[in-house]
Amino acid sequence: MGERLKKSIFNTSLLTLGVFYSIILINYIYCLGVQSYVKYVFHLLNISSCVFILTHLINNRDTSYFLKRLRLILRIILYYSICNFLFYSLVRNNLFEISYPYGEDRFVKTFNYIFFYDPEHPLNILGLDFIRNQGWFWEPGINQIYLNILLYLEGFVFNRNRWIILLVVFAIFTTYSTTGIIIMILLLLLIFKSSIKQNPILIFLAISVAIPFYFIAKSNFEEKLETNSFQKRYFDLVQTISIIKDYPLTGIGLDDTFFSEFRSSHFINNNLVKSFEESTSIELRAKSTDKGSTNSITFLILAMGIPISSFLLYCMFKQTLFPNRKRIFMMIVFISVFTEPLLLRPFFLILIISGMMSFFNKFTKQNNL
Repeated sequence: MGERLKKSIFNTSLLTLGVFYSIILINYIYCLGVQSYVKYVFHLLNISSCVFILTHLINNRDTSYFLKRLRLILRIILYYSICNFLFYSLVRNNLFEISYPYGEDRFVKTFNYIFFYDPEHPLNILGLDFIRNQGWFWEPGINQIYLNILLYLEGFVFNRNRWIILLVVFAIFTTYSTTGIIIMILLLLLIFKSSIKQNPILIFLAISVAIPFYFIAKSNFEEKLETNSFQKRYFDLVQTISIIKDYPLTGIGLDDTFFSEFRSSHFINNNLVKSFEESTSIELRAKSTDKGSTNSITFLILAMGIPISSFLLYCMFKQTLFPNRKRIFMMIVFISVFTEPLLLRPFFLILIISGMMSFFNKFTKQNNL
């Protein structure tokens, strides 16, 4: 631990562990059907790791230390992503196929386990084929999240390195993620807001850059309306809301395998489907699936019930690890977890625990007086 552990920090950590452990235990007791206890042990290990990390940071370090280390890691992810994209033309004839772990019926091609690609869905831009840049992750939509977090750090936390910002913009563009490009444009407008006010000509330059991105994102979005990717996310939103209405207090449990099996036999209320289709003017083509949910927010509510999930989401928004322009950072996080299954993964889970420790710290400080 380095320095001696402060009593208030110890009490806060212990209280956070106790409350979160109790939440997981209650969820397991009142879960629906028979669920794997191994999945719950996995969540407990993640929670414990995050609490121990935060205890060390709060007691011996400060927020700037965490952010500096995170920026270093995200820059490595950036450089790797660019190499992964640029080297495809050189290694495309030397790829072999591997399957995703955890029994998923998905495959990816790799070059000696160094670079990874999904060449089944190439993008044709100006007559040239490009592969969406997924970097180290299982899909490009995950890669763009961490790249946008790096853009946030470079733009709002540290001295702006324009070369790094340009590289991040290029890397996000190579993911060809509609969500990623929209977040990136919003961040760039906010980062250079003052510069644009001082130099109005930059508005025209920004528009000239934004317009191509807009049409690319627009065409990508229109294409996704016809693809499984969009329909899957749309179905996840509608079906999870439909199930939440039946289990609003305790949820159905955190076992994602049980959830996948349970949802395959659950029929969505026709009135709910009609309401969504009328409000969005988009037809819901998917009728059922045995896959996991891509929407972390609705899955958390479905898995743990409305009361507990509301408290955890409150803690997430009260996180203390990213204090600079907090609302901007939380915009990135909320959009990300709304479209990807990431909320209970360690990086995003540590945000929830950070907010929870901050909440409980008020009570432990009073008890120490």
